[in-house]
Amino acid sequence: ISSGASVETLERLMALQERYEAAQARKAFDEAVSAAKSEIGPIFKNKKVDFTTQKGRTNYAYEDLAEVSRTVDPVLAKHGLSYRYRTSQESGRLTVTCIMSHRMGHREETTLAASNDESGNKNSIQAVGSAATYLQRYTLKLALGLAATVDNDAATPSDNSMSIDA
Repeated sequence: ISSGASVETLERLMALQERYEAAQARKAFDEAVSAAKSEIGPIFKNKKVDFTTQKGRTNYAYEDLAEVSRTVDPVLAKHGLSYRYRTSQESGRLTVTCIMSHRMGHREETTLAASNDESGNKNSIQAVGSAATYLQRYTLKLALGLAATVDNDAATPSDNSMSIDA
């Protein structure tokens, strides 16, 4: 303004600066995710499900949300990354969005939706909670491009190298 620039010129310069900063933040985000992925250790399936109903036996291992968080949180924080969730529910269908953010301001969202998990003997609130934690685990793993693995109990990789994602 003191050098005679018009308001329109200043607005264009500000828009250019904002685009530049957004591009820098996106680059920093991509670099941070890449670096974090190279450091995140295996996510072990730490829980087991084994029950029988009229439909037959259900038996599988899975990693709970606490295990996923325990594995990724310190590495993400080291690289300036964090995540949070946004949820909504309509007609028995839950939508969870994982929002992955970088300290420079860039963020990306990963969204999944599912019906409430009414399997087993869950009451209605437990059905919502079960679907929520399931969607939280999966949106976070999808946002980072991660999979869980079977804990090989200190065996060599060739003994048990199959990656399972339940």
